Amino acid sequence: LISVVLGESLNEYRQVQTEEGVRPRIGFAIRPQVTDFFQRLSRGEPASLPEARQLEDALDDIRSFVSNYKSNKKQSDGAHALDVVALSDFIRNKVQLILTRVPKNTDLNKLFEVINNRGIQLQHHEILKAKLLEFLPREKRDSYSYVWDACSDMGGYVEGNLRQATKINTLDLFIQKDSGVERLAKSNYVLDALNELQQQQAVDELSLAEILNESETFKQDESEPNEKELTGLPDRVSSIITFSMLLQHVLRIYLSNSNKYESKDIAKVSDKDLLNIFNTHWLGCSVKLESEDIESFIGLLWEVRYQFDKYVIKWVMVEEEKIHSIRKLRVNNSKGNTYLQRSSQGSTPDFALLQSMLYHSQQMTTQYWLTPLLNFLLKNNNENAELYLKHLDNNLLCSEADASLIERTHRYLVDAWHTEPVLDAKISLNQTYSNGTQYPHYWFYKLEYILYLKLKGEGSKLVDDFRMTAKNSVEHVTPQNPRIQKEAIPDNLLHTFGNLALVTGSINSEMTDDGFTIKKAKFQERHKGKGVSLKLEDIYENTQWKKEEIETHHKRMIEDFNLYISTVSTKTKDLLSE
Repeated sequence: LISVVLGESLNEYRQVQTEEGVRPRIGFAIRPQVTDFFQRLSRGEPASLPEARQLEDALDDIRSFVSNYKSNKKQSDGAHALDVVALSDFIRNKVQLILTRVPKNTDLNKLFEVINNRGIQLQHHEILKAKLLEFLPREKRDSYSYVWDACSDMGGYVEGNLRQATKINTLDLFIQKDSGVERLAKSNYVLDALNELQQQQAVDELSLAEILNESETFKQDESEPNEKELTGLPDRVSSIITFSMLLQHVLRIYLSNSNKYESKDIAKVSDKDLLNIFNTHWLGCSVKLESEDIESFIGLLWEVRYQFDKYVIKWVMVEEEKIHSIRKLRVNNSKGNTYLQRSSQGSTPDFALLQSMLYHSQQMTTQYWLTPLLNFLLKNNNENAELYLKHLDNNLLCSEADASLIERTHRYLVDAWHTEPVLDAKISLNQTYSNGTQYPHYWFYKLEYILYLKLKGEGSKLVDDFRMTAKNSVEHVTPQNPRIQKEAIPDNLLHTFGNLALVTGSINSEMTDDGFTIKKAKFQERHKGKGVSLKLEDIYENTQWKKEEIETHHKRMIEDFNLYISTVSTKTKDLLSE
């Protein structure tokens, strides 16, 4: 960077003359955009790139320093003026670059961290990317690197990420169908388009004479839609999982669909163990990996990420509140332009709510249910996806756990419609705990979803503003220590599912130890119809809350639960028998 600013004084440091022409002295195998930045500098072209902002800032700092101190007079602060020639000689004759050769089998990741412990560490997925690209021929690395980078940015939508980085025509890929196949969803079409674009750019390079004799004016297309138009959203979206987690879900699908490797699945999903998981279950396997294996994996990564963005919930900011939503990808015509855009309204709300229920009720650092869902979407797109997720949820999480969750989800990678003996709700909702706060939160979330479907079918207004939110506090409707002692009920009734509801900590605190009548008044004044808890909406329809009402409510919740389970089972059997 210093040699770029000092120019001819250190020209040999920044570029070299080869048979192919002038090229930079430095390149980045896993960051083609940065390499492009230095190539533009070596050609004397403007080099403003979003991916190289930090490099541009560094150049500005160096230019500012040289400009401030490059003077024949002594500076006001007493410092001597900068002698550019002397500085260049000093760099050329005194500064040494050290090449470190390490023995074979050295853990390069640990070595990097030790050497670079004063700087910003590479994220594990960046190190993994470098490892994988080493297997590819040099001419293929750029295209696969662009695909990887587009997938790695979880703060947007993948088609927008790719278009912004490469200017590839994602619209044509989205519109064009090949025997009913959406080309943008298939990595082979995307990679072919990237390769074609790179070849076109190489062919289209003009000489200085051609540029000077060109009659057309070179200018940027000001009619291109901006980011807000492209997304259709006023604020950026965010993912429910990290890129490291997505990579591990993809690896699970990749291994399960291949007969080449010893491992058919990974042992766990863990952000911090990404490299170890890939080394143990794939990169370190006894089978020699070829370029085709890496190409296949990165191709699968694109296709999984595309389905993930198309059919899986994201966090979306709506009126200062983050909600779960699925935003449809569509073609928009505006101001004479046709471009891809994400809808500003959520699509498939029931499907989104089911995913939101699973997200909130499961461990947020794993979300194992995503692997079989993504695998299903890859093979079926959105056809019957909602029914499939209902089936998966019922059989996976409403049955006896005979193995770890990752082992049980693998069964659905082998057979998507795998079944388990689903528990009767009389068992799952009649569990006995010494304190109701020990009741698994999943059953509350699941019941909220079931009640939502029931009320929606009845045309109830209670579901209009309903959505799943993070709740971590179990509320006893009849309190454990009521202020009026005569309102106390036996423990075998106090801690049953019928007397409990899952709410936020703030709502639990405001209810305190008040009796039913006071709690009902507070709830109806502050929370009724606002989607706080459909179970509480049902409870506070009662005029009193005693043994009979608690048992009646409890029984009805079990009936609703079992009706939902049986309905999904019947629909699944009907579908599979067609």
